[in-house]
Amino acid sequence: MNKYFQKKRKIATYFTRSIALVISALTFGVLFQSYHISSSLIAQEVERTATQTSNLQQRVFDFRLSLLKIHQDSSASNPELVKAVKQQSGYAIEKFFKSVDQQDPDNTPDFRFLTNLNAPVWDDGSAEFFGIDRQRLISIFNAVSLNNFWNIVKFRLNGENAYVLARRAPLVDPVSGEVIGYLVVAFLLNDNFHLIEDLRTRSHSQNLVLEIKNEVLSSTLTGKESYELNDILQDNITYNQDDQIFINKTHLSIDDIPTQLTLYSVQSNQNIHKLRFNFYLAVIFTLLATIVFSFILWRWLHKRIRAEIETLMHFTYTIAERGTEVKFDGSTIAEFDHFGRVLEHTFHRLSEQEKQFENLFNYSIVPTILWGTNSSLLRMNPAAVKHFSKDVDGNKPLYLELKQKLSKTISDVSHGKRSGEVITEINGRTLRWTVSPISSANGLESILTQGQDITSIADAEKQSRLAKIEAERTAGARADFLARMSHEVRTPLNGILGVAQLLKQSSTDEKHQEQVGVLCACSEHLLAVLNDILDFSKLEHGKFNITIAEFNLVDTVNAVEKIYRPLCEEKRVHFNLVHNLEQPTIVFSDQIRLNQIIFNLLNNAVKFTESGDITIKVQLTGQQTIEPQLIVEISDTGIGIDEKEQAIIFEPFIQSSSRVSKDHGGSGLGLSIVKNLVELFGGQISLSSEMNKGSTFSFSIPMQIKNQLPGTQPTSNDILIHSNLYFTSEPRVLVVEDNKTNAFIARAFCEKFGLKVSWAKDGDEAIDMVGKSNFDLILMDNQLPRQDGIEITKIMRRELNVRAPIFACTADGSNETQEAFLNAGADFIIVKPIREEKVQQALMFFKSAFYRRN
Repeated sequence: MNKYFQKKRKIATYFTRSIALVISALTFGVLFQSYHISSSLIAQEVERTATQTSNLQQRVFDFRLSLLKIHQDSSASNPELVKAVKQQSGYAIEKFFKSVDQQDPDNTPDFRFLTNLNAPVWDDGSAEFFGIDRQRLISIFNAVSLNNFWNIVKFRLNGENAYVLARRAPLVDPVSGEVIGYLVVAFLLNDNFHLIEDLRTRSHSQNLVLEIKNEVLSSTLTGKESYELNDILQDNITYNQDDQIFINKTHLSIDDIPTQLTLYSVQSNQNIHKLRFNFYLAVIFTLLATIVFSFILWRWLHKRIRAEIETLMHFTYTIAERGTEVKFDGSTIAEFDHFGRVLEHTFHRLSEQEKQFENLFNYSIVPTILWGTNSSLLRMNPAAVKHFSKDVDGNKPLYLELKQKLSKTISDVSHGKRSGEVITEINGRTLRWTVSPISSANGLESILTQGQDITSIADAEKQSRLAKIEAERTAGARADFLARMSHEVRTPLNGILGVAQLLKQSSTDEKHQEQVGVLCACSEHLLAVLNDILDFSKLEHGKFNITIAEFNLVDTVNAVEKIYRPLCEEKRVHFNLVHNLEQPTIVFSDQIRLNQIIFNLLNNAVKFTESGDITIKVQLTGQQTIEPQLIVEISDTGIGIDEKEQAIIFEPFIQSSSRVSKDHGGSGLGLSIVKNLVELFGGQISLSSEMNKGSTFSFSIPMQIKNQLPGTQPTSNDILIHSNLYFTSEPRVLVVEDNKTNAFIARAFCEKFGLKVSWAKDGDEAIDMVGKSNFDLILMDNQLPRQDGIEITKIMRRELNVRAPIFACTADGSNETQEAFLNAGADFIIVKPIREEKVQQALMFFKSAFYRRN
């Protein structure tokens, strides 16, 4: 049956039936789920309690280790202890640790001892109390010698296994940075009542059992409990709500590293029994209260809402039957009142929108036409009627021609394509039509087209296209003219330059060669000036490129001096040239364009300077870095440039004033070309000037330098040091460094003293090389890709068990960084920059402390 003719039910009926169904489902659901929910809640509570207990026990254990570590590190870094160890004063050491123990007796280790780099040199005597002799102290030291973390050490004591938790801390000489020894602290895990009782008290447990590898180390059991030790140490611990106790198993970790230490805690289950009983009472009470409340609510809703809904339905029926605005009388229920007000407001707004749309359609000056989905004409506004309903020379109306031109776009939009635009020319007028669909819930209803008269805009665009074509033709003609002119002038100039070069090659007189050299340089400069015109044309069209080639930068500087010193002397102007270049300085750049920049700036300086001096400074900076810079500064004492004109002086065809153009000539292209050339090099140019005092132009461009390795003669002191440090057996050194320059320096220094060097560019490569080969020494940089040097050192010490000495090379000289390196397992610190004397000190320490032992 069609839903439109099906008998309708009132909303009050659905409301009451829904409430009855919800109450019934709720009642049965609560009864069915009560036991499951209670069991789940109790299990979650037990799991949460077990997790909290484990976390609390771990935190207590970590806190105790942290206090011991803090006291140990504080003692190891104390200058008094370092001084006493260096002086080998047992009395001073005893006195120092006695004062430390008096300050905090609760956090005193079971025993401690001091070692040099090989074996114990002092102990506090407490180890003998536990039956630990010197040989066992040596075994403890060897077990913790690879890192500065807590380690569990196992050995036999009185015929049984004994376990000690020990840690070392380096004693560093604050003057030399050398590790002079280690402070080792330890406490015995077997029968450590103080530790196990502290953990039990703080975790609020009845009893605790500490075991490792199925060996019980400590326990708080007295034998009077209702359970035995074997009941606790069971493999599969499951929780049963009926049990009187529950057991929690905690795997202890040290510094977030899991260990084989396991802590079993025993807690009472009485609270869980009470919780379950109270929960059952709460479920029963909630169930009864829900049933009573639901029944009362159902009765009240059935009585109250039904009348309000009938009032609202009467209002909607009235609107539907009359089709006119009807005032809503309101409702005592806020939601129904709001619903009725919204319906009233919505109907009023729809009525107003219909009126506004009608007015917009009728009074719009833009031709607007409404079409059917089959391109049939439905309606035209007065503006469209005015334009398209008239006949032309007795022929058919204009709207038929418009329909023919718009029909394809209207058909496309009708079939789901997005809105489009169509430009039509009818009766000498150009209109841009916007075609938009009008849709409703039932689908597409009609197509709306609106036309905009763009006749004047179309004419302007046509004129603009013609002007652009004419401008392009003119630009092409100018380029052809410049090319022909350049060819006509370049031909004789090339002849002059060629003959001058032949004369220079055939002449044997030094003075003549110098004069011919000036002639060649001037000819090349004249040729470069001639190219300015073509260069500017290329710059305008974006066709200018930089050609990189190898050349000697000193030759460029010498050419500048040979050309411009005579020109300045002729005008009685002092010419000064300052540079920091060595012979040779081979670079990769565009020599011709670099000369063009310098010559243009010097030409201006000579042209506008009548007295005083002209100075050019050439500096090559950052030669040891990745991006060296060539900085050129040209200053003169000429006429200067006004401050207002400095902002536009680099624009084409611009000179500082009309007087300059009359007195000195010029096209005004030079500085514009200079600026564009500097930017093509990737550099920057700047100007500072003052009227009647002179100007200073400076520019900087990146420069690629060809690596040169000049030879040096060793001094007698170098030879002496070299002989003392030279290794005859070529120890293998691994340099871990991501910077190629730093790696090259380290390799050169090491190879100088007879070491065989391998290079790793990052930590991953270093780990791979250490796993495949044995090295006698590792030089570790700190700033490495992905993982820093401290992390790589930790991995080598803790995971790979690398015993080779690790010397840290860091540019960060802070105590925190050095301490972090030493804690990670480094043996020596080298602070960058790496100089030869620092390498000598490090190698002397390596040779005396490690290489002999190896």
